[in-house]
Amino acid sequence: MKLYISGRISGRLAKLAQAEFGEAEAKIRKFGLIPVNPMNNGLPADTEWEDQMGQDIAMLLRCDAIYMLPGWQQSEGATLEYLIARQRRMRIFLAETFEAHAGIEDLTKQ
Repeated sequence: MKLYISGRISGRLAKLAQAEFGEAEAKIRKFGLIPVNPMNNGLPADTEWEDQMGQDIAMLLRCDAIYMLPGWQQSEGATLEYLIARQRRMRIFLAETFEAHAGIEDLTKQ
């Protein structure tokens, strides 16, 4: 199962966002799943927001589920990603409860 990581990137120090998304990648891998990190979308960091979001949404659409980082509600981009995931009926995992779900369910069989 491929999980797209969604959270606030804009308006933050790049190092802090990179660290948070990197920690999410490690947590997702720990459960045998494939993380998809939009911070590694192949575009330069100074690319326009709209172009970044276009690339990120394309990545999201190739995933099975979405993983929402804490504070995602304060991000316009993450909110758009959440709404797309809901519309497509993707599984939505919250970072705060992911380990409990992953510990109960075998998510690799989905």
